[in-house]
Amino acid sequence: MTGTSNRAGRLALALLFGLGQAACNTRTPGVDDAAPAPVDSGTLTLPADTTAVPAPDTSAATPPISPPNQAGRDTPPAAAKPGKPADQGGKAGSLKVSQLEYEGWRQYSVNCARCHGQDALPNPVAANLLVSLGPGGSIDSEAKFVEVVTKGRPDRGMPAFGSLQTPEQIRAMHAYVKGRADGRIPPGRPDRPES
Repeated sequence: MTGTSNRAGRLALALLFGLGQAACNTRTPGVDDAAPAPVDSGTLTLPADTTAVPAPDTSAATPPISPPNQAGRDTPPAAAKPGKPADQGGKAGSLKVSQLEYEGWRQYSVNCARCHGQDALPNPVAANLLVSLGPGGSIDSEAKFVEVVTKGRPDRGMPAFGSLQTPEQIRAMHAYVKGRADGRIPPGRPDRPES
């Protein structure tokens, strides 16, 4: 009985192997055999001694990239002065924000930007928060914002952040995104408020 089961097992294995080979063979018998094999029209000729391997042709290779000058790597241009960006000092477009909005920017950048876009700029992956929290938008109160962030919108692919964020962090994110939607906070990294 052992010999019979061994033969049956080998036969089954051979049958499976044969079916696998047949499935992988995409050639049509008789049709593909009539066409000549492709000919390499390159100019590479092998030397008479077939044991020698010709050197690879590198004439079309990309030239090596030289590393940047190490001395000037972290040095700002001569005209630039270290410190705050030129767009500071209370002028229009300033990136000054409250402590709450700054914390909201930090939390938003870590938790929301990958789907809703850096600086709450539109992203095709998720809702445009500048529209949702803007005038006439669907999220017209802080309570609605907190509810959406806390519970998520699983039917739309948004996870719930209630177990990951504190109420203060969610409130801070609302302050930042609302400031962006109202046009009070421009895109970019805001200045850290002085304590």
